[in-house]
Amino acid sequence: MKAFQIQKQLRFLSIFLLLVVLVTGINKVNAQAIFLKNNYDTNYIYSYTEEFTSRVFSSLSFAGISFTDQNLDKDLSYAIHSKLSFGVGFNYSVFGINLGFSPLGNSVADSKYGKTKSFDFRMNFYGRKIIFDLYFMTHTGFYLSNPGSILDGWTDTGAYPLRPDIQLFSTGVVAQYIFNNKRFSMRATYMQNEWQRKSAGSFLVGGDFFYSHFQGDSSFIPSQVNPPEFLGGYKFDNSLSINLGINGGYSHTFVIKQHLFFAIGVSAGPQLSYSVIQEYDIDISKKTGVTFGINAGLRTGFGYNSRRVYVGAFFITQNLYHQLSVSNASSLFSTGIIKLNFAYRFTLKKPIKFLNPNYWKFLQQKEDEPE
Repeated sequence: MKAFQIQKQLRFLSIFLLLVVLVTGINKVNAQAIFLKNNYDTNYIYSYTEEFTSRVFSSLSFAGISFTDQNLDKDLSYAIHSKLSFGVGFNYSVFGINLGFSPLGNSVADSKYGKTKSFDFRMNFYGRKIIFDLYFMTHTGFYLSNPGSILDGWTDTGAYPLRPDIQLFSTGVVAQYIFNNKRFSMRATYMQNEWQRKSAGSFLVGGDFFYSHFQGDSSFIPSQVNPPEFLGGYKFDNSLSINLGINGGYSHTFVIKQHLFFAIGVSAGPQLSYSVIQEYDIDISKKTGVTFGINAGLRTGFGYNSRRVYVGAFFITQNLYHQLSVSNASSLFSTGIIKLNFAYRFTLKKPIKFLNPNYWKFLQQKEDEPE
């Protein structure tokens, strides 16, 4: 079977696995406890999930990958040309959707960083006790972000080495359980449909799944790389990884006079990784292996929150580190988003039933089921 056919099947497999994680995660635990029983301490939280939260926003998404030779303590880093986007969105119940667009490109910035064609879809599915962060992304067009430390004789001319041929496809999901769910709200900062009125925090625990495929028309390792024995001289134009792991962490929101807030949360955990790298010379066999890695995430935000109005910004990032199937080599994939939001909440005359799990029949408790 041809390599591109295998890669295509793996992409569909990863999407299928994500859906399985979401569906089984909802059905295997007590769905009513997650969605229908929305118990919380009103001294700490006001919830407006039954209201319609609208927003306008500006955001900046980023993604990058680096390959490190641990013996030489050298790394080769590629990044996309990130552009500021503007858009609108809404939250209702546990769902949130945002639609954004980027203005016309800047020719000066394009000549320095190159052009990146991107599709970046992110969905946050936040219940009272269980949260999911899900993303799908494709990026075509990267630039070498650290040429001065890795290329022989590099002279800064105001433009980075460009690789318009490099493509990235990545998808992932992070699921976590919030222990202090009656007094601590993740929705308040990151979905804007609740109001955290007093300082509170919670430990988090969960699992995650990631799939990434990075490919180019020629080797990722430039011919003028310094030193030439970087990554053992192995030149490859395909890198694929499938990662499954667990995570744990802590998140806290500090509140000043009920309205001003600063939120920060970190989580990390071990990963089991299946790694494949393929040398650009198709006559050379690919290198595969099962290795170990670490996933680390950071969420932070600040702003003003009240009964109707939210004004604030937040930053979310995921960093996935794992060993490659080449001796003493590793990769680090990073993705994240910075977003500035202005949100306003409306009281609806009638509920939007198909968006509210309180009205989903398959979640309703049967009469003969015990409480």
